[in-house]
Amino acid sequence: MSRCILIFAFAAISASLVPLRFQSLDVIAAAPPSRDVVQIIAGPELETATDTLAIIRWTTTNPGGTDLHYGIVHYGSNAKDLSQVAKSPNRRNPSHPDMTFRVRISGLNPQTTYYYTVESVGSTDVNDGVSSPIKSFKTK
Repeated sequence: MSRCILIFAFAAISASLVPLRFQSLDVIAAAPPSRDVVQIIAGPELETATDTLAIIRWTTTNPGGTDLHYGIVHYGSNAKDLSQVAKSPNRRNPSHPDMTFRVRISGLNPQTTYYYTVESVGSTDVNDGVSSPIKSFKTK
């Protein structure tokens, strides 16, 4: 069975629409570029903590996209209220298979348990598709 596609084109001479018919024409649509699923492959974990600051570190598979990405930590002293946010820029190396994020959280209270979750976004604020479960740490 042959397929017909009716294409309307402007005819330069008559300035009217002229239908053109092509027999047995297969149309191939370009697929959107594939993007591998980004995954957290290490962490998140507490790298260091003092009485007033902490650094959270995690590694993802290379997210692709823009070279500039941001590591984001949502945190708080209540696991049900992670409304505080710390954000740190990170430059993606397209030749590396993974990307390590380190986010510094300052202004913390001593001897306090904090809960957190992490994510990362590209420079256009599009989420890389990763989010960690809630974890915790305690300041000194």
